[in-house]
Amino acid sequence: MDKELLLEWLQGRELIYSFLARIYQDGPAEDLLAALAGEKFLEELAASSRNEELAAGCRKMQAELTARASDLEAYRQELQEDYNRLFFGPGHLEAPPWESVYRSKEHLLFGEETLAVREFYRSFGLESKKKNREPDDHLGLEMEFMAWLSQAAAAKVQAGEDASEFLQGQRRFLKEHLEQWVPALCSDIQGAARTKFFRGLALFTRGWLQVDVAEMEAVLEDFCGGEKS
Repeated sequence: MDKELLLEWLQGRELIYSFLARIYQDGPAEDLLAALAGEKFLEELAASSRNEELAAGCRKMQAELTARASDLEAYRQELQEDYNRLFFGPGHLEAPPWESVYRSKEHLLFGEETLAVREFYRSFGLESKKKNREPDDHLGLEMEFMAWLSQAAAAKVQAGEDASEFLQGQRRFLKEHLEQWVPALCSDIQGAARTKFFRGLALFTRGWLQVDVAEMEAVLEDFCGGEKS
């Protein structure tokens, strides 16, 4: 893969991980919904992807956004209620967005998984911006970390420097963390969400990770000769 193609791939990944980070952390913000309704991001992503779940999720989200665009504020409020039920509270959460809840035997926050994620961030010189306010293994923070790694790798490539540390770090984080729990979370979202938007988001997320894992392996094979960290 030449430099320009690698940069384009990394920048595209940063964009998608940043989008997922924001929607899972902040919910259906007015400006984000307006941008999605007015642009062709989801439509173009669906058209370009060969992953059926990713494409179906994008189309489902876009269809509901388009249908409700005439009263976006009422729709935003409906989505916010769904978001709160799924991820935020108060009360029982249908899809708790923390790795430790899905991977620990007790299904509790701040387990070994949370500390492992914190240590992974630290290995790249990072600390969660929400430390002591939000567990480090919140899905939005994990997606934000992947976006940061993509940006860091792109900066190295652009400077003509070795980006393998950041590429291999992404492969490790995908395999050791995101792949281990996000598919189960997405299944819970699909089963509990009341809006097509969030059911679509679950498909989008699961499909995107499938795509990214496969593409990461191919890029590392080409870029680093398949060397594992």
